Amino acid sequence: MLAKLLTNVVLIAGTAVGGVLYLDYRNSKSEAAQGESQSVAVQSRQAESKTKTRPRTSASVVSIPKNGRTGQYHYKGRVNSGYVDFLVDTGASSVALTLKDARRAGVREADLNYNVPISTAGGRNYAARVSLDQVALGGIILRDVDAFVVKEGLEVSLLGMTWLGQLQEVRATPNALLLRY
Repeated sequence: MLAKLLTNVVLIAGTAVGGVLYLDYRNSKSEAAQGESQSVAVQSRQAESKTKTRPRTSASVVSIPKNGRTGQYHYKGRVNSGYVDFLVDTGASSVALTLKDARRAGVREADLNYNVPISTAGGRNYAARVSLDQVALGGIILRDVDAFVVKEGLEVSLLGMTWLGQLQEVRATPNALLLRY
């Protein structure tokens, strides 16, 4: 009887230990799979964010007063680490920086390759393609903005459609240009 009791205790203990080991094994597999799926999800979100249009980083309305003399809209915006005086130009397909403003923004001149043919009011020219970390006008901040640096022939930097096209609204009033993001 004692032998039978000890046998049952050993069997029960062995089953319990085996069960605990199995559950531990299953949990570690589940955690690994969960960690793997979380890693895949994070990678997927990162890839998705790179392929999507630029994420919104602010919500705001900016009013740019019209220059009564020229009828143009000028605004000092922040580009990367510096400030740039922009001519807001809905007719410009891209943000275009003068070389001087690009330097102000922290763009390294040595990294520029002027291999993109462009047409401007001044004629044909070449520009260097860049991606700006951020371009901010007032409370509107956009990241990863495609732009060009124009070495010669551009008198003032242009805030064109690679930035303006991401806004919800660009509206001209008699006295101002309203930008809404």
